[in-house]
Amino acid sequence: MAEIKISGGRRLRGEITVSGAKNAVLPELAALAGMNGTGVIYNCPDITDIKTSVDIIRYLGGKAELSKGTLYADLNGINSYEIPSEPGCKMRSSITFCGGLLGRFGETVFSKPGGCILGERPIDLHLYGFKALGAETEETEGLIRVKGRLKGTKINLRYPSVGATQNIIIAACYAKGQTVIENPSLEPETLDLIKFLNTCGAGIKVKNSCIYIEGERTLKSKPYCTMPDRIEAGTYLFGAAMTGGKISLRGISPTELGIVWDILRKTGCELKYGRDYISLKSIERLKAIDEIVVKPYPGFPTDLQPQLTAMLSIAKGKSIIKETVFEGRNRHISQLLKFGADIEENKGFIITGTKKLKGADVTAFDLRGGAALCMTALAAEGESRIKNADYIFRGYKNFGEKISDLGGEISIINN
Repeated sequence: MAEIKISGGRRLRGEITVSGAKNAVLPELAALAGMNGTGVIYNCPDITDIKTSVDIIRYLGGKAELSKGTLYADLNGINSYEIPSEPGCKMRSSITFCGGLLGRFGETVFSKPGGCILGERPIDLHLYGFKALGAETEETEGLIRVKGRLKGTKINLRYPSVGATQNIIIAACYAKGQTVIENPSLEPETLDLIKFLNTCGAGIKVKNSCIYIEGERTLKSKPYCTMPDRIEAGTYLFGAAMTGGKISLRGISPTELGIVWDILRKTGCELKYGRDYISLKSIERLKAIDEIVVKPYPGFPTDLQPQLTAMLSIAKGKSIIKETVFEGRNRHISQLLKFGADIEENKGFIITGTKKLKGADVTAFDLRGGAALCMTALAAEGESRIKNADYIFRGYKNFGEKISDLGGEISIINN
């Protein structure tokens, strides 16, 4: 595992370009597994999880290569419906390959996916969706087999799971008749997947908070440019706010940020924007926020909760954050305390802001928590070391280079 060393106390200043959205590209790459032709996806970030998806496509018999932000894939050779346990076990989104493979072959086999440990993350909603479409599921010796001829139906999700919604959408493109998903995820990344699939020949509409998919479509990949990464943007904006900095982000607008824009304003930051840029100027001491509830879109995103927790640890006053998506998304709290943060866990995170944080040696336990620790280290006085930094590289392109471009003092040690 790599380690990151940061000398804190410097204000982040300058301009960087936001990468393509990890959480949009991954399901789009997975959807390619059900298509023929040559796939091209632009604005594709060069990060570990994307490389894992490329490896899965190659394992399935296709050809794929990521070069200078563009993903090229020849899908005609895909001849396997089994998602490999290695590298599939490295990330949770590997399960999203099931929808395309089920549509292509009428069958798929996979082992339970891996990824960050964030508490209970069952795949039952994925299987529920496949069963509703007419497939049978069987689990033996750690492998799950899904098989059957798909038929459109109405599916009501008891929870708007992002991954399950995306998997069902992809599979339903190949089902006979119309599928309607009630209570789906309507995250921007899900909508971007729908836009991609429609570009490739699907018939999908969103109406009255439901998703309508016309099935029995032959999908053929077409060139597509994925959306900007709102989570990456939020991470750097929170980092700039923590350090009293002033930064500009190119390639994104407030539309993609949603509620994050409002949160930053409430802390006292000065925000400006244009068609494809956002700029932030921090203040001497950020303001606390009474209460923020983390919940599915359009609520505050769980993937920015650790970074927000870190930022509010130096805000004047008391803030409360309630995480309702992943009960296990709290492992960063013990590490933030090492910097001198004052955070109590009691039916949420009760954060009493402190004026100064001190450098510390900490450990990243997941992707977003690791990013939060780095932002905290940048704001803290003295040197910090973040162990298990490989988690961070799963989701942030050129992480060290971008921090350096903004004036942060950072080095990556590959052990």
